[in-house]
Amino acid sequence: MEDGLMARQISRGESKQGVIRNLSAPQGSRFFVKEQSVVNLGGAAREGKILNRESSMTIAAARDGKNSDLKNFISVCGSPSYILRRENFRGKNLRSSAPSWAWHAGSGSLNLNSESSCVNPPAAKNPYRKALILSDGRKGHENQSIAFCELRGLEFCICKIAYANKLLKLFSYALDFLGLYFKIFKCDLGESGAAADCKNGSNLNNSALNSPVAPDSANLDAAPNGTNSDAVSYSANLDAASDRNLNFADFDLFVGAGSTTYYALKFYARRYAKPSIALMYPKGYRKDFSVIIAGAHDRPKPRANLKISPVSLSFSRPQGLYQPQRKAVGFIIGGPNSCFEMGDEILKQIEGVRAQFADCEFALTTSPRTPRATENALEKLSWDYSVIYSREPVNPIGDFLAQCEWVFISEDSVSMISEAASNGSASVAILSLKRKDAHNKFDDFISALVSTGHARRYDEALKKTAKYDLKAFVREIKI
Repeated sequence: MEDGLMARQISRGESKQGVIRNLSAPQGSRFFVKEQSVVNLGGAAREGKILNRESSMTIAAARDGKNSDLKNFISVCGSPSYILRRENFRGKNLRSSAPSWAWHAGSGSLNLNSESSCVNPPAAKNPYRKALILSDGRKGHENQSIAFCELRGLEFCICKIAYANKLLKLFSYALDFLGLYFKIFKCDLGESGAAADCKNGSNLNNSALNSPVAPDSANLDAAPNGTNSDAVSYSANLDAASDRNLNFADFDLFVGAGSTTYYALKFYARRYAKPSIALMYPKGYRKDFSVIIAGAHDRPKPRANLKISPVSLSFSRPQGLYQPQRKAVGFIIGGPNSCFEMGDEILKQIEGVRAQFADCEFALTTSPRTPRATENALEKLSWDYSVIYSREPVNPIGDFLAQCEWVFISEDSVSMISEAASNGSASVAILSLKRKDAHNKFDDFISALVSTGHARRYDEALKKTAKYDLKAFVREIKI
């Protein structure tokens, strides 16, 4: 063997007796090391280039190695006393496709965490940075997905999912049961066709998001193998700009809440080999998502991929809509649903609270479900600040939670109570409504919050409440 630095990676089953290969040959498994620095010539050769981490003289020596003496190459790399050694990688947390051992030159150990290591490339500091939210158009569901991304520190974009008819949605349950995934839904990225990053307002329709291997801008919904997908826009136009302006493969994970999104969530996650995050319990569909985040009130069956939260996901910020001049009490009023009716009982409780906190100022917001009769009755009371949602569709809840001493919320909304129990600084009390059944899921949900000190019922002693740490809950989830 000539004096020189000769290194090669040997796959399992390959003979150790083979002759030293031509340095310029495109061998994808050969790499060189100077001390602890590893140069991946194999991967670079496949890309038609050589990565140089030492000097231009090293590149020249590598290219001319076929006919050179190699001694010049040795003089560049350092001492000719390098030793060809076999390094065992077993138990070092390598990718499943990586070999368990390799040959390298030098007396130092191989740094598997080095940025130049071809055996174990470094993991990104935040491997999941960009999420695509699949939305069914319902604000409550969409806001949970946004909350997940905000709490997780992810950039995100929203894509609306819909089915052309109810039969196709029903068909999605059968296909999921059989483990078959086709593009039977429609995807809408916005009327303008440009996907906006809702976190920072930037336009995701840019070259940074477009695949570098895409032959043209019309093929951005490409599968990993480069083939065109059968993307369908919300308007059912197969060539709609909204589908062409986003490369689904550029997202690190897919997030969705609501039954309309679950089949599409699996479709994209499987197509692009990315994690799927299902929010709320996906009844009717197989539970083989990467992660399911469900509320305890849904009573989900335990699973390895299931994370149970006592509250729905929410992320609240003050909007600058309300600034109290003194201690304040806020009222957040919902409306009737399948479990509750809304009538005069809510007005009597509000009047009782106002009498109890006579030295405070009062703020009110109704919701899209609040009956007109209730809104009219509430308007007759004196308020320091009020939002009648049917006429002024703004959301001051974030301001109430940040500025008020207490907020009183009608018991009909899991999302509003969850937001209050986990955001801001205001203590939370629940106002009761006329019920349709003796017991319902809201009872279990509220009782759990009361037992942990995250909420109080109005008819109980009003002691200050604690906040549930949703950020810690979300960030501890392993994806």
